[in-house]
Amino acid sequence: MYPDDGGADVVAPMGGAVRRFNLEGLVPLILLVIIGIASLNYFGVIDVPLLPKGSSHMQVLFIGNPSPGERTVLDNLSYMLNYRIRDAATFGNAASEELHQYDIVILDQSTTDKSVTVALGQAIQNYVNKGGKLIVVLNSGIYQNVGLMGLTATDVIGWKATFGDIMPQDCVLGPDMVPTCHPSRNLTMVGRIYRQDYDHPIMAGVELTPPATEPPYSLTTLAIQADAGSKQIAYIKAENIPQTYPAIIEKKKFGLGGTVVYFNYDPGKTPGVLVNTIKYLK
Repeated sequence: MYPDDGGADVVAPMGGAVRRFNLEGLVPLILLVIIGIASLNYFGVIDVPLLPKGSSHMQVLFIGNPSPGERTVLDNLSYMLNYRIRDAATFGNAASEELHQYDIVILDQSTTDKSVTVALGQAIQNYVNKGGKLIVVLNSGIYQNVGLMGLTATDVIGWKATFGDIMPQDCVLGPDMVPTCHPSRNLTMVGRIYRQDYDHPIMAGVELTPPATEPPYSLTTLAIQADAGSKQIAYIKAENIPQTYPAIIEKKKFGLGGTVVYFNYDPGKTPGVLVNTIKYLK
């Protein structure tokens, strides 16, 4: 016989109760995941094609002190980038998280203290290894800043100990047994910058600068060498001594790694080349 309400009993399959897949319960979770991904993309933490960004402007961090020429270039590129200037000593243990907010980091301490903390050095190394774009000028970052009192460790000089293998330039011992990146070994000369890699966008439209019809640049440079695995893009040919030096060197990291471009002179001297570099790294 059937119950008075005319319904039929639901018979559970043998071995347990009826199992139903509740798709409705997954909808809020899926929406949260989509919102989270969109938010990370909006603030530039990740890059998802076709999703809108929070700003079309590049974010540039300048560590050190920009030369007048560098500042002029950055100001004139305000239509495509925002930049912030910070001293290397202001970074703490959260430096890695701070750097990843920026599309390009410029390290130019050529006219200031040339030390970085161990934490900042490791943060810059991680930044490049995870895809970051870095510009380094002259002997910036050649010293480590250690200790609570901001002691500069002068027993280690160069870039290897602080930044690992990310740098395209190398500091070597000179014939006088003084490292070639040491501040006392700055070379002052007049000369011109010549294109070496004819396919590289950084030197697009530039065979040599300035042209022979104009006076040469007055440059400060270093007798550094290109590191293994790097590419020399341009060189300096001095006119007061029979010598050439690397001018611009690049090193790319494999896989998801980033790019480091090294200037062996003040890039503000060649504003067109600096603009090319920023657009190339974009």
